[in-house]
Amino acid sequence: MSNLLDTLLTRREAFKVGASAVSAYWFLPLLKPTNVYAQSKVQPRGSARFVIFIMLEGGQSHVDSWDLKEGKWTPENFDIREIEPGVKWPMKLYPQLSRQRDRFSLVRSMEAWDSVHFRAQYYVQSAHMMNPALQKELPPVGSVVAYEFANRRQPTDTLPGYVAINVTSSQAGLLGSGFLPATYNPFHIDTTTGMAAIAMDDPSRKKLLRRWELLKNFDERLRNDPSLAAKAYRDYHNYYEGAISMMSDTRASQVFQVDPADHDRYGKTLVGDGCILARNLVEADAGTHFVFVNFGYWDFHSRIYNEGNQYKLSKDIDTALSSLLDDLVGRKRKDGRSLLDETVVACFGEFGRTPGELNPMKGRDHYQYALTGLFAGGGIKGGRVIGKTDEIGAKVIESGWNIKRSIYMEDVATTIYSALGFDWTKVIDGTPSGRSFHYIEPFASKQMIRSQEISPLFV
Repeated sequence: MSNLLDTLLTRREAFKVGASAVSAYWFLPLLKPTNVYAQSKVQPRGSARFVIFIMLEGGQSHVDSWDLKEGKWTPENFDIREIEPGVKWPMKLYPQLSRQRDRFSLVRSMEAWDSVHFRAQYYVQSAHMMNPALQKELPPVGSVVAYEFANRRQPTDTLPGYVAINVTSSQAGLLGSGFLPATYNPFHIDTTTGMAAIAMDDPSRKKLLRRWELLKNFDERLRNDPSLAAKAYRDYHNYYEGAISMMSDTRASQVFQVDPADHDRYGKTLVGDGCILARNLVEADAGTHFVFVNFGYWDFHSRIYNEGNQYKLSKDIDTALSSLLDDLVGRKRKDGRSLLDETVVACFGEFGRTPGELNPMKGRDHYQYALTGLFAGGGIKGGRVIGKTDEIGAKVIESGWNIKRSIYMEDVATTIYSALGFDWTKVIDGTPSGRSFHYIEPFASKQMIRSQEISPLFV
């Protein structure tokens, strides 16, 4: 019999559960409460210190990529090969990643809750379904990570806890810190506009600091006003303090620079530059622990197999991600651990694409019932394939873990929190709406979620 917490509830089943609950009231002392997972003690893994999350914005076609399904629709030049038992691979699209199979694992039993870009992208960033009443209140995963790491920051940690890169085309936009203080907002970098304002030379840095001291003397009263009316000003002040701390650190000029040789090696692309900055931030170890790299636009409703569409974006992520893994493996800390040993790398889109035959416009549409995620580093074992979809990639037929359901963003967030050493069952009270904030919401829109990490990634 399946566990209630792992069962999809239709409207009819919900009434059944309600009726059963009334009948079972008198037996309540014999049962564990339904919120046991939120209250039980957990043992976070603590195998990582950093996260690099690469978002394939728009929705990568899983059946043409990391969960390849062959059919009469498949282009001949995909050069499909079985690189290991049960893993067919489009060598034309991802040749470099095929040589790195021992460094990453694939989760093929993932699903999304939604197939609308705005809501699905919000869901990936926050690990919570979008509720219009709470939309501005809920913090994204990156802000929660920054919040958790706040009490571990060292005096030398001058960089923001959460950095986002190139989130310029996302329909959901870049989520702010919600009810958390502005200190935990993502620091956004658009690599197309240049980074000279951040990577300052010494004369510019000295001039900035002189002006900052003058400004503080001018509006000192406002900076020390504890009233509620001055909260917005204090939030801006937090931004200013964080920016000055970062820009006055000489390391910033190295971290926020893209070396020309790296630019070439990572593919001369936006996602390549984003991965270079993510690597720099991890290597600097100067306060940033979550990096969100956005890479769009995978929304190919038409002409998906045109040379500039699926082919180009696949080549771009293949080159950038492979170079990133190479560098994270090759760069070591003083204790001999590689950067990949302490960094979780995750890469997937907000949903998959319709499987089987192409639509009349020779493309694939939004599809929430199957997608594939790539995971590496931070204690995650490489070379694994978790879960399985049917012969055309339309539905998950094997979950690949100890829960009899598909894997959702809540599970990915739980895995991230566990790897970073956080208690993912935490609840924060006193939010503006009065509703408690759960790191992992136990009541998703269609299902009750048992919060636990994707353990097969680690064992």
